[in-house]
Amino acid sequence: MSDKIRILIVDDDPQFRHLVRLVLRSADDFEFVGEASDGQDGVAQAESLAPDVVLLDLMMPEMDGFQALPLIRAAQPRTAVIVLTALDAEEAAEGMLLGATGFVEKRHITDRLEPLIRRCADASA
Repeated sequence: MSDKIRILIVDDDPQFRHLVRLVLRSADDFEFVGEASDGQDGVAQAESLAPDVVLLDLMMPEMDGFQALPLIRAAQPRTAVIVLTALDAEEAAEGMLLGATGFVEKRHITDRLEPLIRRCADASA
């Protein structure tokens, strides 16, 4: 892993992607390397960019996060995948079974996302 934690955001809501960037803007060691609005583009970007961390929404059009997650893990096994979800814990747990490194409910990104990214990036390094 380089000096910066390289992050790819995969979420169909452009306003939420922007919010994630705002929440994490003060972290000098984070670098946003890409954004995708569906799982198919997220898988392609994960393959080409090899980010340290992918922030992955579960519910998206075209290819959802449940479908994209194992493809990302297969293409980039050292990349940590953090599920961002508005779903209940049972559905988020399904994401963990598919290979997610961690998860955070979208309503808790302001206080839980930054430390989770650091933990997951450290564990994958």
